[in-house]
Amino acid sequence: MTKKKPAGEKKKAGRKSLYNPEFHPKKAGELALMGKTDIEIAKALGISEATLNKWKSQYPEFIESLKDNKDVVDAGVVNSLLQRANGYEYTEISEKEDPEKGLIRTTTIKKVAPDVTAQIFWLKNRQPRDWRDKHEQEITGKEGGPVIISHEYKLVKGTDPPNVRK
Repeated sequence: MTKKKPAGEKKKAGRKSLYNPEFHPKKAGELALMGKTDIEIAKALGISEATLNKWKSQYPEFIESLKDNKDVVDAGVVNSLLQRANGYEYTEISEKEDPEKGLIRTTTIKKVAPDVTAQIFWLKNRQPRDWRDKHEQEITGKEGGPVIISHEYKLVKGTDPPNVRK
């Protein structure tokens, strides 16, 4: 006969976790900085997406590493999108070898026009009430009540009345 353990000393069921606090947060953060999705991160770590999600809820340092590094990548994308939406300038340096003058270096400031598609994308996501394609409208009757539709019919002598439900 086996002895029962006291209430606070129950043995954990299942196998030991593969999670390594020295390795997994750092590696997952590096993958997040590369723009990898959760599915891709799980695959690179050799675990299932369910295990990745379990680790996110069990290990605060793991979720923090993922979140912080995903935020860095997202901020870069936001900045690039904003630049495309507003337009920007950049400096282009070109070098050309001239037989008489030697190396000629030319510096040109180039302008990139604002991108309408980027503007639309930005506005639809940042101000959806004003910029979404589908606008919802609600029609109500008097004092917010239901809409009442009525028809008036004139009977012409010698014709049958229309089919009207009562």
